[in-house]
Amino acid sequence: MATPKGFRAVQFDVNATDAVRVYSDEDHIWLQLRRDVPTEQDIGGPTFKVAICLQPGTAHELALELLNIADRNKTKQAAKSMAGKQSKSKTGSAT
Repeated sequence: MATPKGFRAVQFDVNATDAVRVYSDEDHIWLQLRRDVPTEQDIGGPTFKVAICLQPGTAHELALELLNIADRNKTKQAAKSMAGKQSKSKTGSAT
């Protein structure tokens, strides 16, 4: 897991086997997706690594899209949670 010379590396673990890594320097932004599947867990499971180099504008657009999706999903999850709590309190007070 060596970082290329002169690059900054940040890893975001998604779960036990998946990660997103961002490598950057003054001229490049690399986005790397990784999946590591231990042989003892799944002998036929694919382990892969893919990377793309992003232009600054594309990186901004991607970041904005991810933020918008995260905010929308967070709002929807909060609304579902509140609806579930209200439903439980109505059911609990009726008994």
